[in-house]
Amino acid sequence: MADIQVIHAYRHLYRGLLHAVQFSGPARYIARDQLRAAFREKGAKLDPRSTTRTLRFLEAAARTRGLEHRILRNLLHVAFYRYHASRKSWKHVEISLKQKPR
Repeated sequence: MADIQVIHAYRHLYRGLLHAVQFSGPARYIARDQLRAAFREKGAKLDPRSTTRTLRFLEAAARTRGLEHRILRNLLHVAFYRYHASRKSWKHVEISLKQKPR
């Protein structure tokens, strides 16, 4: 997937995401991870039309805090909590190991 169009699409989408989330800490990393996963997926094809529509959506989300911004924020919140709900902290792992089985 080293085609120049794919690289340009990735960079434009990533830059648009950063502007849309206003470079905020957790949101930028969740968005980056989702974008990376989408571009690393085997058998994925680049659709220029949907890329253009997504860029317009991200530009609208960055421009004002309207509907597009709220949709993007909610999508990233869901992704953030899905990621963290599947992980346990080391403190909880240690406590579960120290407890004796009944």
